[in-house]
Amino acid sequence: MKSKRVFFRYFAFALEIILLWVLQSTPKLMPEVFGSKPLLLLAAALSFSVFEEPAPAIILGAVCGALCDLSSGGTIGWFAVAMTLVCFAQAGLLGTYLNRNFITSSLLSLGSVAAVTGLYFVFFRLFAGVADCGQLFVEHYLSRIVYTYLCFFPLYLLNGFLHRRLGEGRR
Repeated sequence: MKSKRVFFRYFAFALEIILLWVLQSTPKLMPEVFGSKPLLLLAAALSFSVFEEPAPAIILGAVCGALCDLSSGGTIGWFAVAMTLVCFAQAGLLGTYLNRNFITSSLLSLGSVAAVTGLYFVFFRLFAGVADCGQLFVEHYLSRIVYTYLCFFPLYLLNGFLHRRLGEGRR
């Protein structure tokens, strides 16, 4: 009985990933705030890692990151690696050292969103020598960090519901 429920939970996660990938990669489908769209797959991967063990969190983070890379640049690289690492770190910290609750999860996710997006800016914009980097960060990347973080909350609630109904009830 448990294996069927777990199968349906991961099937629901897969459908959610596909839906969010379509929402994120389709032009003019999501509203832009200050010229940037949220990284919905990053918010979803972080919400998965709140409720899952580290191994499934790594896999879900890698899949979300690979899809993010494919929709943004066409090659798998930065987002796949970064999302895999932050999902592993978040699942590991919440499973071992920190209390698994809403406040801790949301603060850890804020740091993860800021780290992934901020380091992307540093490596691919600042080091590349793009003109007016400070203005670009304030006008586009800062709003992307906030927008992605705000998208974490409904996904946290959805994935928490799925995990309680279709999982072992770990949380």
